[in-house]
Amino acid sequence: MNGHFKQKPLLFNPEGNDFGNHLTPVKFFDSPLWKEPTGLFTIFHPNHPYIYEFVKLQKQRLWKADEYPIDRTREQFDQLDDIDRKVFEYTLSFLAFLDSVQVSNLTDIETVYNMPEYKIWGATHKYFEVEHSIAYSNILYGLFNQNFEEVRRIFYLAKDHPELRRRNELIAQSYQKLFDLLWEGLKNVGPEEYARTLTHVFAGTYAMEAVTFYMGFKTIEFYQYKYGILPMTNKMISEIKADELFHVKVMASVIKTLKPYITRYIPEYEFDEIVVETVRSYAEADLQFYQAVLAQNNFGITQKQVENYIKFLTDRRLKLLGLKPIYGVDENPFEEIDRLYGYLESHVNEGKKEAFFETKSSAYLAAELDDRVLETFEF
Repeated sequence: MNGHFKQKPLLFNPEGNDFGNHLTPVKFFDSPLWKEPTGLFTIFHPNHPYIYEFVKLQKQRLWKADEYPIDRTREQFDQLDDIDRKVFEYTLSFLAFLDSVQVSNLTDIETVYNMPEYKIWGATHKYFEVEHSIAYSNILYGLFNQNFEEVRRIFYLAKDHPELRRRNELIAQSYQKLFDLLWEGLKNVGPEEYARTLTHVFAGTYAMEAVTFYMGFKTIEFYQYKYGILPMTNKMISEIKADELFHVKVMASVIKTLKPYITRYIPEYEFDEIVVETVRSYAEADLQFYQAVLAQNNFGITQKQVENYIKFLTDRRLKLLGLKPIYGVDENPFEEIDRLYGYLESHVNEGKKEAFFETKSSAYLAAELDDRVLETFEF
């Protein structure tokens, strides 16, 4: 940094300037106060307007988890055999964790956002993850007839299952790095370490949104595909999945936008390596988890299908970032399930906007989507 250190940030910075290209998407060390925002919130002239366009599109997806009659599905859950129940319970426990950790830690990411369009995206992102957490809580309480002991048992499965616990800890550690830096005070952190930590955190968030959720979604969709049961659970999962597909697109755009700023402090090859290895580590944790849970228990989805699906998603998500695929898997083994119950990413490219932003209310469908945003940033 050549002896130049960032001044203490101010909640209200009268020397600041909220307009022009001097602002960075996230806070860095080398910005004097006149290159920082004032603290007054304005979205009139965003430096990265497509981020705000994403915010407006996401708000058109508003839905309420509490409106689903999930309590009627208990008798359908009882139809599952022991293997199906086991896989379902571990899947639900893990999905509940994923949104819980996001709700808890997206606040830290909001703290480092600098431009107003990123700040409002952070708040919007967190709101929808809160709604997802409510959905998983409702599914748990509905399926187990508000039996607190049963709900607690599933919620805490990671305490006793080593693979589930290892998977959870891997994800939490990505966020923990940023939390630790903020807790200790950024003035004690070197700019290179801060840049690497930001890369890990954003790459981890992307890996979670882009890869880790989806085998869980596929597992729950499979119960309706196999038995024709749990329709309300699946409908809620479909709402969550539509949100998460949208988050994939936004986080990919954020990472690509942040890259030239972060690579002022670390080499570009190191940035790419951190992103690839973070996404790979999440994918490998997924593979190990499902190998352990399924073991020799075939509930209709084979280990090979699980392996190919996770590798297919990982390659697809890396290519979205402009990075090389690492597994070489081009075919989706669950395309039929996607076609029946999922949100096919190709729907956006085909112009079938209602399939991607499908909701339970026709009133929501009345909102026109901005085709320029959807076409500019492909999945």
